[in-house]
Amino acid sequence: MSLRAKAALLLCLTAGALYSGAEAFRSVQPPADSRLPKELYERYAVRSEAAEYVLKNCGNYVAVYDRDRSREPLSVTGIELRCLRAADRAMVEAGIPVISDRELLLLLEDLGS
Repeated sequence: MSLRAKAALLLCLTAGALYSGAEAFRSVQPPADSRLPKELYERYAVRSEAAEYVLKNCGNYVAVYDRDRSREPLSVTGIELRCLRAADRAMVEAGIPVISDRELLLLLEDLGS
């Protein structure tokens, strides 16, 4: 086998290995489904006027903001967005209005489990 044929074969094998590796990596990643569940989110969105807190994304973590929607969160939780279900992730990205301290604790417990 000539040197040129060996180089071409090596190039084809390298390209095939790169393609296979990329496809394997892509299959491990969760699908990017960021559709907001409208009927579920509407239950929270109608109460945004009376909300005391808002749960939103801050550095890929769930954060608690005050009702004035200030730039700085009151606290950033240890709940990573990538660990949430797609529907929960989409709701946090849109901002979940929370009326009371009790509801805040219940929502954070639900998102954290």
